[in-house]
Amino acid sequence: MGRSKGHIPVRTCISCGAKRGKKELVRLIMDARGLIVRDDRGKGRGRGAYVCRNNLCLEKLEKENRLKRAFRKERPLSLHSEFWEEMSGWGGTIKMKS
Repeated sequence: MGRSKGHIPVRTCISCGAKRGKKELVRLIMDARGLIVRDDRGKGRGRGAYVCRNNLCLEKLEKENRLKRAFRKERPLSLHSEFWEEMSGWGGTIKMKS
């Protein structure tokens, strides 16, 4: 069975739990060093997690340890040092973390 032309993949934000179209969210993956990075192409290897493109959801990632749960790791995970700089390029409500 093929997918119809109107099929839109739905993903869930790991911060707020909102279900949105895959293109409305940003995919995060863990790189070889164990740091969380943005997967712009959506084709990165390994387990991925999706997050909304707003400040509230991004702030919850670190405060509530959502990444640790999403990537099924015991230790706390850290975001790549350039993560917040990358997020500022979205042109939306994202601001750089100080």
